Formats: sequence, structure tokens, C-alpha cells
Amino acid sequence: MKIIIIALGLLVAAGCSSKDESPDPNGTVDLFCSNWGKAACSPTVVANCSGTDSTSLTDALTHACIESQRSFCEGLVPDGFSSAQAKSCLDGVAQAYSDATLSALEVATVRHRGPPCNHLIKGPALAGEACNSDDDCNTLQNYLCVQKSGVGSCEIPMVVDNGTSCTAANAACNPGFYCDGDNCVQSKAADGKCADNFECGAGLSCDADTKKCAVRVDQKECTSDDDCTAKHVCDIAAGAKTGTCVTSIILTSTDKLCEDLR
Repeated sequence: MKIIIIALGLLVAAGCSSKDESPDPNGTVDLFCSNWGKAACSPTVVANCSGTDSTSLTDALTHACIESQRSFCEGLVPDGFSSAQAKSCLDGVAQAYSDATLSALEVATVRHRGPPCNHLIKGPALAGEACNSDDDCNTLQNYLCVQKSGVGSCEIPMVVDNGTSCTAANAACNPGFYCDGDNCVQSKAADGKCADNFECGAGLSCDADTKKCAVRVDQKECTSDDDCTAKHVCDIAAGAKTGTCVTSIILTSTDKLCEDLR
């Protein structure tokens, strides 16, 4: 009899426990991207991108922004999504969009899933295996694609001081530096001698003829953020095909970025 009573008690407790568990608010890509839209569409963003005075905002304008960003987010998140670190990402999105002005780092977060949104995917590569991007690795367990001489492997990165050894498998260099196989050395500026693209700074590539780092495109005729040098992003007006590399973007109704924020 005691055994039966104990068993019944355990079943009741288990039932109560399951009822107490709340569903994961970011458990699917659809749920996560709906919350991404809510995080992105701050009152200031909605007002700026719709060209409406902040005192004249409507639920319809906010809803349109959220739905547009939800769709954008769904195109940004590849297979392998998990919500384990979703909240950190959404917090970063909300912070970036809070004032409707995006720095280069914030653009990386909200347009390219840069930190802290680079820990949403369980990629196929195992620890120590080759990779081309962070999404190839199990970012849920903090593995990222650590590059050395242009070759990546999935490691939990440990950032080392500039100019010091990067020979350890997980040793990673700071932005603006690269691992030459031995040490973290500063990325080459324009006209710096190079042998491969990875030696050149952001927005630069190694010219095959001159073997010098050179800008990919005129900084006043960019078509993507990759065209811009370090700490700059491409600001394109609505309807235009090219833009200008700038340090930050103030969202307005005439800005291309606002096309999926309304």
C-alpha cells in the first residue's frame, strides 16, 4: 500500500511539474523572429522609418514594422537554430535599435547576426574541424570559426594580446589583427604589401597584380557593408543602388535600411 501511495504521489508531482513549465518564448524560428521584430521596432524606429511624428504613432504602423522585421529575421536565420542564447541576441537587437541610430557594430548585430547574435546555430562541424564561418560550428556551446592564415577551425576562442603568439588552436586575434600562423599581427592598410586577402583590413583585398592591399570599391559607391573599411558601414538611400561608407546610420524614412522596418 505504501508503495502505491508513493507512486501516485510521484505521478501527481510530475504532473504538476509539467504544468508549471512555461513554453519557450523563442522555441521556434517563427517565435524568435516575432520577438526580434518587437525588439527592433522601438517607437523611435517606427516613427523615423515611417516618417511619422512620435506623437502620431499607431498600432498599425508598429505592427507593420514588426511583421516586416519578422520576415527579414526569418531570412537571416539558417537551419540549425536553437533558442539557448536567443535572449542575449534579442537584448542586443533592442539596444541597437533603441535610439534609431546604428553604429557599425550595431549594424553587424542586427543585419548580419554579429555578436551577441552569433550563438544561435548548431553547425555540423565538430570541435577542431574545418570551418568557413561561425555557423559551421556548434555556436550554442560557444564554438566559433577561429581563423589562422586564412584557414578556420571550430574552437572556443581565447582572444590573445596583440603581437603575441596565436599558435594555440583556440587562440584568436582582436579585430584589426590576424594570425599569421605564429603571432597576431596588425591587418595591412591600403597599399600594404600582402600575399592573400586575409592579411588586409576590413573592406580591403589583396590585389593580384600589385600584391598590395586595396579598397574593393570607392567608399562613396559601396553596395554592401563588406565594401567598407573597418568601423564603417554602407549607407544607401531608398531606391538607390550605391551608397557611402559611414561610421553610423541615423534611420530615416529615406534610408534603405528602413524598407524592412515599416
